[in-house]
Amino acid sequence: MRLVHKLSGHAESRPAKSQLKQDTQYYPWFDWLRGILAVVVMLKHDGLIPWEHAGNFAVQVFFAMSGWLIGGILIHLKPADLPRFYFNRAVRIWIPYYIGFGLLIAASLLRDPVTAKWLEIVFYKLSFVYNVFGTQQLAEHVNAMPLRGTGSHFWSVNAEEQFYLLAPLLLVLVRREWARGIGVWFAIAVVAWISHIYASIVFGVLAAVAVHRYGEFHLKKPVQAVLIVMLFGSAAGLITKLEYDLMAPIASIAIVLLLAQRGVQDRIGAIVGGMSYQLYLNHWIGFFVAHAVFKPFGMRDSAAAHVLSFCLNVSLAVAMYWYIDRRMLAARGQMYTEARGQLIVRLAYGMVAIGLIAGLALMVVRR
Repeated sequence: MRLVHKLSGHAESRPAKSQLKQDTQYYPWFDWLRGILAVVVMLKHDGLIPWEHAGNFAVQVFFAMSGWLIGGILIHLKPADLPRFYFNRAVRIWIPYYIGFGLLIAASLLRDPVTAKWLEIVFYKLSFVYNVFGTQQLAEHVNAMPLRGTGSHFWSVNAEEQFYLLAPLLLVLVRREWARGIGVWFAIAVVAWISHIYASIVFGVLAAVAVHRYGEFHLKKPVQAVLIVMLFGSAAGLITKLEYDLMAPIASIAIVLLLAQRGVQDRIGAIVGGMSYQLYLNHWIGFFVAHAVFKPFGMRDSAAAHVLSFCLNVSLAVAMYWYIDRRMLAARGQMYTEARGQLIVRLAYGMVAIGLIAGLALMVVRR
């Protein structure tokens, strides 16, 4: 979740003026969009946004952006390029993910008993299958999960990881004339939409395939007018409480395509986009610290607690991006070798396969 510009893909070098992204493939508005979406998720989890779907909708927009960007990259890849693709994805996604997950587990071990259910949930998140087997257990087993379900939002990163594993099978390894056809992806999108299975990601891939086939249709004025109508129409549907799972993907892809304007990355946008993944992963830390500081004074949910939480979370996210993510991304090219790329491919598919097999086995045992 490096490419032209991708979900979870931020500036790879120090955002000095001479080093900012200036190629024609960059989408500078996506930096700001990422930052806004991460803040929305944080504020929703802090209880400051009343709309019940706010956090999930932000994730749907992330998904649509990922489908658009990753799909656009995979269309142009050859099978021989896949090890480098997976290596780049691992550096970008795995390192922050496992650092954030490690912090969560360390905090959990200080206050939670290690039970069979606790270990099960930890295993699902380690193997990137929590979205398949863990989220549906949240209501019943929340008290047995690490920090009472804190970190459940990791499900979306797990879904992204599975997308990175599945999409290349169609877009790179299958016969290109078939796998990159508009009709094929339109059919997949319809099935995903009516079955509510990650339709936003598929809509993003469909849009990328359409651009590959027809050019940048989304930049034409009539199409932009249609996208605006789609956005406001689906927003009206969400407001009037039409089925959320049908309206959200439409609004999400409309937002992404309207903001998919090529340009030059600006200095502040590089930091905003860069810190968004860390903010998304680790915003629970600010909550815990702020609650611990203000709870003794009866001010756990006060405005001051919310402000402190916000400031701590943003500061931590910027620091982790600046001192970890940015440096790892800058060194990624030097770290890559064909052998390491092949190893990452095996690890990526192997972890998810083990997670799926173990999760299915546990489901059978419980029946």
